[in-house]
Amino acid sequence: MSTWQGSEPGAWTFGKTLLTGHGKGTGEFGTSYAVLSEQRMLNGRVSASITLTDRHQTGAGLVCRADTAWSFLAFYTAPSGDSADSTFARIGVFKEGLFVPVAVSAEPVVLSRRANRFSLEFFSGHVRGEIVADDRTCELSATVPHLPFPGLTGLVKFYRATMLARDFSATLSDIPSPSQVDPPAEYDFDVFLCHSSPDKPTVTELAGRLSEAGLTCWLDSEQIAFGDAITDAIEKGLSRSRFVLPCFSIDQRDSGWMRAEYQAILNAQFSGDETRRVIPVLLDDVDPGALPLLLRDRKRVSYRNKVEFGEFVQFLQRR
Repeated sequence: MSTWQGSEPGAWTFGKTLLTGHGKGTGEFGTSYAVLSEQRMLNGRVSASITLTDRHQTGAGLVCRADTAWSFLAFYTAPSGDSADSTFARIGVFKEGLFVPVAVSAEPVVLSRRANRFSLEFFSGHVRGEIVADDRTCELSATVPHLPFPGLTGLVKFYRATMLARDFSATLSDIPSPSQVDPPAEYDFDVFLCHSSPDKPTVTELAGRLSEAGLTCWLDSEQIAFGDAITDAIEKGLSRSRFVLPCFSIDQRDSGWMRAEYQAILNAQFSGDETRRVIPVLLDDVDPGALPLLLRDRKRVSYRNKVEFGEFVQFLQRR
């Protein structure tokens, strides 16, 4: 286990089969973490059998997409603010030490006095955590777009807890990300239009203007017929489109379907694949600060600004 490293000297002991976290911790939550430094993962699964020596006022779990500068995604248990005797499953993000809570289980988790099996699956922005304690199972899922980069995997503990961990495993996902798949020699569509249902009339109008300019558009109402498998059709459309255009309005800024459509391509861009791009389109006077976090610093186009939209059409025509 020589490839392990801890966030603080003296807070972790790495044996051949057992990792021990004991005392120490920094910040408001007395946090310390340890990572397996030999492999970076964007998509995959990590798990470990974790025992907390004191189940009250303590917390521990798994991390992924971690670096050594206090940025990581965590699935863990921790007590509630008003009851130290109740621990809840949680998903949270640390970004250079700044904590961002994401999800918490509705019911408390009853941990075993023996080992509890923690598992964390992560693919693109989708995260699922599971804790098996004796014959009880707790699951927690969330969409987490905060850390789209490949990172290390490991363990985390809170409140200066003492914990024991065995049987740690980390497995890369066998589902290829867009950055792992060769782009097609030719694209069937110039643009793939992502939108929410309330914006369909405006997006249909937008697609018509692009078509008039000689550009081909993938639009669900035109490409998905009755009886078609929706997910398969979307995946095929994404793989055969050069640009992905998520469309946003004041009334409808984002949706689960939109995130699922553009996020895989966006993650590929972050990984260095520039063969396909995600370009946000503002259908009206959307506040850019209200856009999803990962799209705020992307150069975007205003559909209502005739000059800007005209320049954008010319950009697409040159590609």
